[in-house]
This record gives sequence, C-alpha cells and structure tokens, in this order.
Amino acid sequence: MINFQVYKNGVSIDYDYDYEALKIFDFNTLFIFHGLFGRGKNWQTFSKLLTKNEELIVITVDLRNHGGNVFKKNHSYSLMMKDIIELLNYLKIKKTNILGHSMGGKLAMLLALNHHEYVNKLIVADIAPVNYPIEKQNIVDKLLDLNLDMIKSRNEADELLSSSIKEKFIRSFLIQNLHLHENKYRWSINLLAIKEAMNNLRSFPFPKKVEVVNNKTLCVYGQNSDYVSNENFQIFKNFFSNISFSEIKNAGHYLHVEQPKEFYNNVRNFLIN
Repeated sequence: MINFQVYKNGVSIDYDYDYEALKIFDFNTLFIFHGLFGRGKNWQTFSKLLTKNEELIVITVDLRNHGGNVFKKNHSYSLMMKDIIELLNYLKIKKTNILGHSMGGKLAMLLALNHHEYVNKLIVADIAPVNYPIEKQNIVDKLLDLNLDMIKSRNEADELLSSSIKEKFIRSFLIQNLHLHENKYRWSINLLAIKEAMNNLRSFPFPKKVEVVNNKTLCVYGQNSDYVSNENFQIFKNFFSNISFSEIKNAGHYLHVEQPKEFYNNVRNFLIN
C-alpha cells in the first residue's frame, strides 16, 4: 500500500484513529497526485487551507517510488494506476475528485480515461496528454551522480548540485527528498527505477480503446510554462469533452508554488461550482 495523508477541517488527521472522518465519501473527497520527484507533503499547506474553508476531505498520495514508499523495481503509469485503485478500494471510496500536477496530472487523466467510474471532477495542473521529448541530461542523472557518502548536510548537497542545476528553487525542491538514515543521507525516491521508466513517464500511454470523458474537467496552467500550449487544447478536447482552461499569470510549471493564491482560487471555485 502506498503512503497517503488525510486532511480535514484544516488539519492532518490519522486515518487509523479517525475512520469515521472518511465517511464523507463520493463527491466530497479530493485526491492529490504530485509530480515527478515530488511527494504528498508538498501539498500540505494547500490541503489544510482547502479543508479549512470547505467541507472537503483531501487525501494526498505519495506515488510509487516517491515519498518514502517501499522501493519497487518497476515504475510506469499503469502500475501507478493499480496502486491508486488499490488505495481507493482500501478506503472504500467509490468516486472522488482528483487533482494532479505534472506526472500526477497525466496519471489523473489516465485514471479518468481507463477507470472513469472512480472519477468525479478532474483537475489537471500544467501538463497535457501528449508525449514530451526526453531531456539530453535528465535531472535524475544529476541526482544519481551525487555522492551521498560525502554529504553531511542538505546545504552541502545544494552546493554540489548548484553546478549542474542552476535554479535554486528546483534544487530546494529536489533536496527535500534527502533524509538521514543511520547518520547517512539517502534519497527517499527510487532514482534508478525512475531513470529506467523515464520514456514511459515522458510519454502519454493512450488507452487502446479511447472513450471521451464527459466529466467536468479543468486544465490550469502557467503563463510562463512550456508544458501546455494553445496547440494542446484540441488534444485535450479529443479526450475530455467538458473541459475548461485557466491560465495563471506570472507562473511557470510549479504554478501552485509560484502563484499559490490564484491557483487555490482556481481549484476552489471549480470544485464548489
């Protein structure tokens, strides 16, 4: 079972001790799927705010090979879908709203296309149902090159990565995945499995039999991001007939961090209307 965290009334709750809290099922839950190299905890502030202001239960998920989950050798969208369905069945949730960012957005779309019976409203954050090119030197290689045995602090890791990853924000985001284990820093993400799966993760594995999804869908994207373009809109509509688009000004790919208030308002308004 993959890791997850439940939020209600503005606080994080322990599912094991508060089973009754999840009795508000169906359209009153929101699952959040993070992006590549992310984790559910990245969405903690957002989840607390949303559940404080609305009668919603938010469940953030640590996707396969992320967030301290037990490492698995194989990694793909198909396997992540199986993980999510297992979790939904475990929680006895028959239908839920879903928000996914980047890799998590592709997973959310694929879940809606392949298992629409589980999905109510769908929110896709700064990603499109298209194949993206593989970068010449992927971030995963830069992280694998880091000699963790020589690192005594996250600041040291940041300094060593600064020569190959120039953006301070990206380095800080990645370094959150470093944790101390027996006085040594180790990655809480399975970099080797992710490296092997990169072709799958950068693609969009279309279902063999595609049925148009009529669920209310929102694509929210950053003005300065190159992950969603006007040319992608028709591709979205080929799969999601009831989709709307919302551009967030002065935001890039990490729009929920760069413009948190506007992103929050977009998601909230979409869910409650």
